[in-house]
Amino acid sequence: MTVKVPSKGTRGAFFPKFLTRLTHGMSLRGYRSGRMREVGGVPMLLLETRGAKSGQLRHAPLGYFEEGPGAWLIIGSTAGASWNPAWVHNLAADPDATIEFGDGRRVAVRAETVEGADLDAAWTLIAARSTQYSGYRSKTDRQIPVIRLRERAGDATPAAAG
Repeated sequence: MTVKVPSKGTRGAFFPKFLTRLTHGMSLRGYRSGRMREVGGVPMLLLETRGAKSGQLRHAPLGYFEEGPGAWLIIGSTAGASWNPAWVHNLAADPDATIEFGDGRRVAVRAETVEGADLDAAWTLIAARSTQYSGYRSKTDRQIPVIRLRERAGDATPAAAG
């Protein structure tokens, strides 16, 4: 499976891209300092991808939902905006990424778009754990992507010593 980038919507929550950059920087600093490890009761991870155009390492602090052993769901909601977040494009170009948890544990993962009956089950799980994310669906007409991150066997790294 691969990561698919849905079409941009024609309507969505007002969320200008400059505000995205500002909140992204604040969230990244908050995550790295240990002050921001959850958002709205949802735990956060740090997604490390390669830029789709630049090839440079990119980092995105995101809420996640544990789906089972070695599998996590992330949502490309951008608060219900009409456009997809850059990290979705990055994963579409290269589905191999790394995630970092609050305890410093890093896990190599492969990303895939959740589709069909799995997507319905994923949204049920997401709605049960956070009404915030499921509420974004009514703000836009674009298909909000749900991405499954699966651990790549033998690629986990231990928590950083400190």
